[in-house]
Amino acid sequence: MTFNAWVRSMILILAAALAVTGLLVMMGVLNRDGFARELRIAVGAVVFLYGSYKFTVTWFRQPGRRER
Repeated sequence: MTFNAWVRSMILILAAALAVTGLLVMMGVLNRDGFARELRIAVGAVVFLYGSYKFTVTWFRQPGRRER
């Protein structure tokens, strides 16, 4: 496994974990006392969407292509 493939795999794993964390925050599993429900939903949605975006971009990016 090359270094680039290893880094790509780590990014995919971390992005998936971030999306799952966002879902857990929205469901209330990861909840702090005094955290308003609306704020918890908003923060969870942002974390979930960012994780989903990062996973999708990494998954569909062609390995040899450079962005300018």
